[in-house]
Amino acid sequence: MTMSLKKIICAVDFSAASDSVVRYAAAMHGKSVELVILYVAPAENNDYGLLSKHLHEFSRYSDMLSQQAVNAIFTVQYGDPATGILVYAEEHNADMIVLGSHGTTAIARLLVGSTAETVMRQASCPVVILKTPDNKNKNHGTP
Repeated sequence: MTMSLKKIICAVDFSAASDSVVRYAAAMHGKSVELVILYVAPAENNDYGLLSKHLHEFSRYSDMLSQQAVNAIFTVQYGDPATGILVYAEEHNADMIVLGSHGTTAIARLLVGSTAETVMRQASCPVVILKTPDNKNKNHGTP
């Protein structure tokens, strides 16, 4: 059975590991697929100065994606990362969610990571979780 993807949500946290997640999601695209690069910031970070920083971070992804002619949009949500990803995916009829897993503790490495695990268990669409090979790259949030 072949699945026709129309909208892929790619959750990022602006870490170096997120670059790999964006590249992977972009490689999955077809001409009619919309790739949504989604960052969910903590609710207390909802201010204009940080939005400007987020836009700067998104520009890196825009540069990466422009070479592949990907139909991409960029969005920032505020709140709990897992909840933000799930709600956005549901409200926008996502066909797939792609995110990374950082696994910051031994137990989390055995599972997947709290945000990734929550999204995987509760999403109503397929979820692709890319493992981060090491924990050298600190993140700003946890998709």
